[in-house]
Amino acid sequence: MLAGNSDYFNNTVANFIPTAGPLALGQVRYIVNPALGEPAGAALLGTYPDTEYATEFGAAPIAGNVQTLTSVSTVVSGGTTYYGPLFKWVRITPATEQSIQTDVNGGGLTNNAPLYYDGAHLPNPSLIVPPMIGPNPNPPATAKQAFEITALAVLPNGSQKTVQYVVAAQTFNLNFPSALTLSGKNMAFSGPNSNVYYADGTDGSGNPPAVPGCTPNPLNSKPAIGVTEPQGGTGNLTSVIAGLPRPDHYTGAGLPTPSVSDINTINLSPQLQTPASLNQLVKDISQVATVVTPTTGTAQGSDLPASSVNSPATIVVNGNLNLSSYVGYGLLVVTGNFSYNGNSGWKGIVLVVGDGTTTFTGLGGGNQEFDGAIFVASIKDTAGNLLSQLGNVGFNISGGGGNGVYYNSCWINRSQPILKYQVLSFRELF
Repeated sequence: MLAGNSDYFNNTVANFIPTAGPLALGQVRYIVNPALGEPAGAALLGTYPDTEYATEFGAAPIAGNVQTLTSVSTVVSGGTTYYGPLFKWVRITPATEQSIQTDVNGGGLTNNAPLYYDGAHLPNPSLIVPPMIGPNPNPPATAKQAFEITALAVLPNGSQKTVQYVVAAQTFNLNFPSALTLSGKNMAFSGPNSNVYYADGTDGSGNPPAVPGCTPNPLNSKPAIGVTEPQGGTGNLTSVIAGLPRPDHYTGAGLPTPSVSDINTINLSPQLQTPASLNQLVKDISQVATVVTPTTGTAQGSDLPASSVNSPATIVVNGNLNLSSYVGYGLLVVTGNFSYNGNSGWKGIVLVVGDGTTTFTGLGGGNQEFDGAIFVASIKDTAGNLLSQLGNVGFNISGGGGNGVYYNSCWINRSQPILKYQVLSFRELF
């Protein structure tokens, strides 16, 4: 189920597990594992029927909603065929209250909505029943769909055993307190003088392509710009506000314009708080990145992999990055200076976490924008040594610049790669 696995399901059957949006109610996925002489493909289910499905969902699945692929566990080596695990089939379906016999919201057991697991749910992480817009779930951006994974095995003595897991995807679970967050000792901030440049912390306020299966919540409004004040006082807040030629262009969180907030009203997740935690985060992201650029020279857009709404990328640039007329999708980490022109933008998360003073420079012209969140911090000195405390941050947008920054929870969530599937429950059925 992980895109980074060489046996990723979707490499065999396109969209076997949807990459954009949920696996819809009624959709069923089987991985079959026939032994020598047994029927191949979906025909194996005639020999080993899935009687449990109707028990959980009230009726047999509709044939048009079923997709099947064959397990790769059978291998040939040295002229001998090894058939691998003893399972006959594995079924993947959306988990529901009825299917897992768990009343999540106190409203009784139903199959009317897929369950999601929300790691940010208060007071504790929990399964939730998301609100529905027609047939489509509208979960919070921090929630991931819960899958029910059921497996039937035939043991050597001929007996059968069926077990079931409920799992949900686990990501870095990055959350941001503002559309643009600057975290450092001192701020050197120079905002654009463009009449078309805006920063807005209202969820979904920009004009990005929609994320399938997710709808931004405009009631979820953040400050346009958030700053930390590690030295106390309001020096960074004052510095940023002083650097805004058009303060009325910065809105969000119900604050008077310019919507700029300090540490008194924004909170950083633990991963974003210190040079050590940020350095570890960069290492962790690098382990699952689509590409990690070399440490010499300045990377260009041509050095980055293709990305799209349906295929966001995870990119770590070890050094400087210069984008010209480039729009990317996913999670972007830059450990040096990030420069871009007005025809460039990003949909997702941009982490500018670098050495010495990190400078984020935008050149005039263009009409692209950044949707999701941008976080800027300095964690290393000019020699590349890790700082004990966050260093100085520079953010400079010179010229006109068409690049607005807009908070978008759907794109923040969409851009984060799946690290693994967390097991939420296990039971032996028979």
